[in-house]
Amino acid sequence: MFGHEGKRRSSVFLYRLVASAALIAPGLAHAAGMEYPDNGTIAIGRGGAHAANPEDGLAFQYNPAGLAQAAQRGWRLHLDNRWAAQQVKFTSATPGTSPAENSAPPFMAPAGAISYGFGAVGPLSDLTLTLGATGPSAIGKTKFPNDGAQRYAIDSTDYFIGYYSAGVGAAWTKGDVSARLGFTGQLVKGTATFSQAVWSGFGEYDKGNNKATDTQNDSLATFSGTSQFSPTFVVGLSVSPIRDLDIGVSYRPRIDFDAPGTLDVALSKTATSIKAVTNGNSASLKLSLAPMLRAGVAYRITPRVRVELDGVFEQWSVLKEVRIATHDITITSGVSAGATPLPDVVFPHNYQDTYSVRLGSDVTIVEDRFAVRAGYAYETSAAPTAYVSVDFPNWQRHVASVGASVRFWGAWLDVAYAHHFVETQHVVDSGVLNQVSPKLGSMPASVPTAVGAGTYEAALDVFSLSIRVPFGELSSTL
Repeated sequence: MFGHEGKRRSSVFLYRLVASAALIAPGLAHAAGMEYPDNGTIAIGRGGAHAANPEDGLAFQYNPAGLAQAAQRGWRLHLDNRWAAQQVKFTSATPGTSPAENSAPPFMAPAGAISYGFGAVGPLSDLTLTLGATGPSAIGKTKFPNDGAQRYAIDSTDYFIGYYSAGVGAAWTKGDVSARLGFTGQLVKGTATFSQAVWSGFGEYDKGNNKATDTQNDSLATFSGTSQFSPTFVVGLSVSPIRDLDIGVSYRPRIDFDAPGTLDVALSKTATSIKAVTNGNSASLKLSLAPMLRAGVAYRITPRVRVELDGVFEQWSVLKEVRIATHDITITSGVSAGATPLPDVVFPHNYQDTYSVRLGSDVTIVEDRFAVRAGYAYETSAAPTAYVSVDFPNWQRHVASVGASVRFWGAWLDVAYAHHFVETQHVVDSGVLNQVSPKLGSMPASVPTAVGAGTYEAALDVFSLSIRVPFGELSSTL
């Protein structure tokens, strides 16, 4: 058991760990939506291949077993920042419409971790604790024209999801053989704000008469909500059966996102002409995030060359729809005898499971001073062709990436760049329907119509920068 001095050191350690996490967490901004590979500068430079035995501070998110190794000993700080520029262009099949493009600036998403590796503790060869925060790799902000052809699917988005984490990794080593086990407990909290047009004319939305461009029939609906903290976890295992070979696997379960908030509607000129008024605005956004299984194999071919191959499975079939549950919202008008309840707003997605293959390599140019890396990834699409839309352009993609690490005064500076070649989608029979206002009195009922037919083009550029500070290895010389 610990003596008095050991207890004092443990108390100081826990205090520093909690205090450092408090400094990191509040400034983080995270994205939501459908994920792409991946967060973290080193992982991005490797094409997302980072599951076998991650040695940086973000191991708690990829595979927390990587926390338990010599490279993680002592006090370590990892600060990471990513900028992602999403290009999306929708050319509607509806006559008389112009192409609509995303005009939002690059989205910034920081992440960070602070950890302490104890080294050998009892029968363990390594034990490491960490606190950190990150988010899913996705685009948090988009902006399309208010009168664009895409407006019935989305007008603008502003999402935030944070994973606030505490992790532990332990290792058992005998000679060249080792086994590492890690666990990260997480609290997930997010906000979501998005808006879209709602067809508020009378009768069927008539594309043949170019009503798609007649904005006097458009109401603008905006949802804004914040979720409570929801618990989840990441568990990981990594083994080295022989020297220079690492095999790792990690798992994150399904997360059900529920954000209470408000649904506000700016009614169309057509609706206000019959004195329509909305009453109440309480609503909740409900959707599910996919369980994720990662597996990787890494081998150090030479002391200077390391290669890793990963496979990632994401069960996006859990996301059948995005639902805004309305709570006692009604509409009254000059043509209705009473209040008409507003039903739940449902966006069908019918997503399917996705798979990705990721290949990455690190090459040391100057020992313990300078390294370069590169990677490639291929990921299948979560969206069936009929449900392709601009809201989450998560389609099949090829990713090419490069990166480098250089050491100054004992600290490491990492940079990475990745380009996502997203395959163009041609949609003929669209399952994406416009939202319509409920029937009021004797007025003709609005009929939902498919609005997603057309051509979708997309690309993504990601730039990432991080600094890793091993406090016990800092020096006064370059």
